[in-house]
Amino acid sequence: MPVKIKLNQIFQPFSGNQEIVEVKGSTIKECLDELIVLFPALRNVIFDAEGNLSALVLLNDETILPSDFSRPVKSQNELALLPLIYGG
Repeated sequence: MPVKIKLNQIFQPFSGNQEIVEVKGSTIKECLDELIVLFPALRNVIFDAEGNLSALVLLNDETILPSDFSRPVKSQNELALLPLIYGG
């Protein structure tokens, strides 16, 4: 089942300038894994050197933590990737 992933402008150069990418997966993790298969350059942008998430993941506008990556998704769901902004 295709799930849409909306990419922030910062990530679009790594996806052939696509804002929305359709991937197949039944969980959030499967969808992110498929995104990396389609666009390997995104791995180093959304994950750090240790494999920790360095982007904000939203599922239907709800913030998702890595502990929630096994959560099921449906074709009408939309994932979004946003850059994390540090400072203060």
